[in-house]
Amino acid sequence: MGLIARFGYRASEIRLADCTSSEVVGDFVCIASAQVSNRDQVRKADPKDFDKLPAVGVIISKPTTISCLVQWMGETPEIFSGLAAGELYFLGADSKIANSPPLPVGQDMFIQVVAVALSDKKAYIRPESNLYRRIAI
Repeated sequence: MGLIARFGYRASEIRLADCTSSEVVGDFVCIASAQVSNRDQVRKADPKDFDKLPAVGVIISKPTTISCLVQWMGETPEIFSGLAAGELYFLGADSKIANSPPLPVGQDMFIQVVAVALSDKKAYIRPESNLYRRIAI
């Protein structure tokens, strides 16, 4: 793989996964359970619940109500809005991309960097494996 100086590797990985009808395009997801018939089982990632972390990718398409295409790494299609190119983005409290870490009001939150914006509508997905705990205030 060739290096891209700005972001890392040139690779992109998109995988078909099983999900529920509550997940939508733009949601960051975690692994919910072991694969079934070689398909990942995913659910919304939740920075309040360590058992729903880490986020492994973002849903870029929903072919059916219970299946989704998850981008694990690489440049997304134009599924976002209002991003600032070059800025780091985090897993938000609502499982969406966020420009700042979620605030731990009333309960602790886990912080995860998930992407770098390429434009106002695209991001380079690269979820970090390191999680940081923010103590509730």
